[in-house]
Amino acid sequence: MYFKSPFTATLLVAAHMASLTTACSPSTFSTRNDNSSGPPITWGPDTPSDPATMGYFLNYFSINVKNLTATLDFYSRVFGLRHIFTVQASEHLSIAYMGHSQGGRNGTGYQTTAELNRDKNNAAGLVEMIYFDIPDKSHLQASSVRTNTFGHIGVIVPDVEAAQARLEALPDVRILKRVGAPTESEGEVAIANGFPPEALAQISAEERATIEAVLSAINERFLYVADPDGNMIEVQPQD
Repeated sequence: MYFKSPFTATLLVAAHMASLTTACSPSTFSTRNDNSSGPPITWGPDTPSDPATMGYFLNYFSINVKNLTATLDFYSRVFGLRHIFTVQASEHLSIAYMGHSQGGRNGTGYQTTAELNRDKNNAAGLVEMIYFDIPDKSHLQASSVRTNTFGHIGVIVPDVEAAQARLEALPDVRILKRVGAPTESEGEVAIANGFPPEALAQISAEERATIEAVLSAINERFLYVADPDGNMIEVQPQD
């Protein structure tokens, strides 16, 4: 399967659920209401989660950064995250947290910093930034440069075209893929999606073409941008 997450798969077919009455085999494509075809989808089971995990949720993701000041400014100014705190863990190590105000999603100004910190362990979508202030940071490479255990950050926006226009006007935002552009199997977007050259070299040219077609269909209305360290941010429309 080539989906990056079950949520991405859901976005692709949510408008066509009525037609998905039978299971699709891995070798076929499902037929949708608009007569277009899409990749086969395997839905997750309805088995409930272990009751012992009640209250568990995804709290934050962590990225390594080369310039903490620049990164804090970027996520605040470009995506509206609020700086909650920075811990000076040692002479060279700083750990910062950012997150959106929780009132009405990004309720800018709705919460004080103290309230954001109070709710930190009961909020989703926070950003942890680890900054090691050493001279040689060559060991830090972005997900769009070298495949690692971090792929990309996902952001939802009400109007992706309007968001694209806004980001294009910002001088320090580098757009990797615009809305409507194809998703190629080479380059930074492919690498950050888990398709580095060394992985693609192990599959046929035909399969690479299939991957490009599938990802282009899924990501058609997605916007991809890079943060100051080159890490990829996937911007999806609310619908």
